Amino acid sequence: MYEDGKYKRNPDVSWRTIEGQAVLIHNRNSEVIVVNEVGTLIWERFDEGLESILRNIQETFEVSSIEAEEDARGFLDTLISAGALLPL
Repeated sequence: MYEDGKYKRNPDVSWRTIEGQAVLIHNRNSEVIVVNEVGTLIWERFDEGLESILRNIQETFEVSSIEAEEDARGFLDTLISAGALLPL
C-alpha cells in the first residue's frame, strides 16, 4: 500500500508523455504501461507529494477529495506492483 514519501520512481523505468498520456517502459522486463490522463498527472507530479497531486486531480478533473484520493492511491499501488515505484 502506497505511503507518501516512502517511494521513488524506479530509475529503470523510462517514460514519455504522448498526446496527454504517459507511456512507461520498464527497461529490465520490457513491460509497457500506458496510463490515462489522471495517471499521467500523478506520474508527472509524483515528486510534488500526494497532497499536491490530490489538489491537482480535484481541480483538473472536478472530482471530490474522496474520489481523487481513492483513484490516486489505487493507481500508485498499481505502479508499486508493476515495479515502476520502489521503496526508499
